[in-house]
Amino acid sequence: MRQVKQPALHLFGWAARIGATAWLSTCREWVFGQEILADYRKREPGRNLLFTTWHRGLVYILYHYRFRDVVVMASTSSDGELAAHAAERFGWIPVRGSSSHRGSQALRQMEAMVKKGFSAGIAADAPRGPAHVAKMGVVVLAKHTGLPIMPVIWSAERCWRLNSWDRTIVPKPFSRVVGLFPPELIRVPAGADRNQCEHYRQKLDGLLNGMMYQVDHFFSQPGVDDPRQIEVPETFHPGPV
Repeated sequence: MRQVKQPALHLFGWAARIGATAWLSTCREWVFGQEILADYRKREPGRNLLFTTWHRGLVYILYHYRFRDVVVMASTSSDGELAAHAAERFGWIPVRGSSSHRGSQALRQMEAMVKKGFSAGIAADAPRGPAHVAKMGVVVLAKHTGLPIMPVIWSAERCWRLNSWDRTIVPKPFSRVVGLFPPELIRVPAGADRNQCEHYRQKLDGLLNGMMYQVDHFFSQPGVDDPRQIEVPETFHPGPV
């Protein structure tokens, strides 16, 4: 893709903010499990968090968590440039890099900003998948900063699915949207070796995929008023999208 000129990027960022706000503000949302966040804020006031999710839900996440000064990683590709400008218009703080290019430098930038007091957000399976399989970046960041990982997941009752590797979810106007926080935080010890880090990476996979199953089935389960009531099959695996 050709490099996009700066004025066009600036215009795209504002158009994304105005357009996304116009349609996503019509959605009705339910958020479950936020007590874990409230409890953390009460027990450890002033300490930030490392939020993580699957890439598929970033459209609504950028809108819902707008203007909270969260540091987020955007890839160095042309698509990443567009995403970075859109994120900035919603009050996010992008650093540039991915697992395939400048990843270690971007993680160091995020680490420095987190230590200054910012929270961070990472799409665990970005930039190009495979979908629903976490990479090691957020685990390493948790190890280096001492901050816990907070998985969070979103789904929509009615949505469009983009023809992308992650099948990005775009909620339709006036759709119901559901968000879910985890039953526990993931804390990675500072002295964790490679095998231990892999254990926490797999734990993150399990939490996010289980939560994804619950939110994806929430609107189709009669009589269920909380996605945490939905039992995740032991044999469940999201598979390719």
